[in-house]
Amino acid sequence: MRKNSDYIKIFAWISYAVGTLFFGTYAVFEIIPGFQLSTFGRLFLLGVCCLFLWIGGFLLAKQSGNNRPMKINLWIFIGLFLLLFATLTLFDPMWGRNGGFVIWNKELFRNYAENQLNLIPFKTIIQFFKNGTFRTFLVNIIGNLICLMPLGILLPLAFEKQRKTWFFLLTVSLVVILVEFLQFATLAGSCDIDDLILNVGGAFLIYLFTKNKEAFSFLRFALLLE
Repeated sequence: MRKNSDYIKIFAWISYAVGTLFFGTYAVFEIIPGFQLSTFGRLFLLGVCCLFLWIGGFLLAKQSGNNRPMKINLWIFIGLFLLLFATLTLFDPMWGRNGGFVIWNKELFRNYAENQLNLIPFKTIIQFFKNGTFRTFLVNIIGNLICLMPLGILLPLAFEKQRKTWFFLLTVSLVVILVEFLQFATLAGSCDIDDLILNVGGAFLIYLFTKNKEAFSFLRFALLLE
């Protein structure tokens, strides 16, 4: 019995090591000058990283009878997701992002305010519905709607306060506002209130799923959080 327990621990730590290796690969590729990870490449590396972390946490939780490893994993998953979100919205050239230090002046600010700043709710959404191509609609409307959906599940599972609707909406809104401000400060894409509406709206749609007691209990059971 003791041998089996030792084997489980070994396999668990091997899984953690493999997950860490995939994250390290992601980090190295991000800092190599001139190297550009695709969106699929980022999703693959971080997705496999999370899979092996989950396996490691699952094995340790089963072996010890303590769900703390899975809770820690959940916090890590949130951190990795926010890292991915920030990378795609601020630094990914494939999506027109080139965030960096900017020296502002009046002309630059005026040009940005005229072409990339929108504070009128639904203005950009209506424009895409009227004049956008299918691809621009898919990227800008559907993409913004689904990009923060994982937080609708991860946050309520990880933090009890996030099960309160107002607290969840406040948290997600602050995350989006921070990213939109950084996009404005670094000229990494547009700063648009419609992004806030779509991002928060998409996360809230998934969050409503967790308000169902049976669904929430199933998620907690599946992640060994009960």
